[in-house]
Amino acid sequence: MGFGTDGPHGGPQNMSFPMIPPFQILGPHKNPYPGTVCLPQVPLPANTTVKPGDKATIQIVELAVHGAALYSCVDIIFAEPGDPRIPEVNETNCFNSTDIGVADIYTLTLRASGEDPNAPRTSGASLENYRFLGHLPLLLVGLAAWMVL
Repeated sequence: MGFGTDGPHGGPQNMSFPMIPPFQILGPHKNPYPGTVCLPQVPLPANTTVKPGDKATIQIVELAVHGAALYSCVDIIFAEPGDPRIPEVNETNCFNSTDIGVADIYTLTLRASGEDPNAPRTSGASLENYRFLGHLPLLLVGLAAWMVL
């Protein structure tokens, strides 16, 4: 978030007030897909105060898997709580698609979005497939001894 209108093009001087920590959106695949993500309660940035009539800009930065970025901004004017011009946030105007999930950026995906939570967990090849690697040092020592002869 950035505050005021004294920056470039009538916007804020900077956007250095984070509102929430970064997170990742988990979709059904890596290609574009339709969907909705809504955060019903987003706090003001830490250590900031505003009054009705103050202007600010909220910036959302989306980063794609391949490195592209999309910057979306919206200018806002703060109002009194309960202002009749502002609709109440509820499940009809703020909802999340069922095939989209979210997670911390620095976490592992334990269950993909839309996946059956009762489905058995698999991680590709089982560790059982790599048991033979325990014998690799013995094999290398034997090979080295054979080459010396």
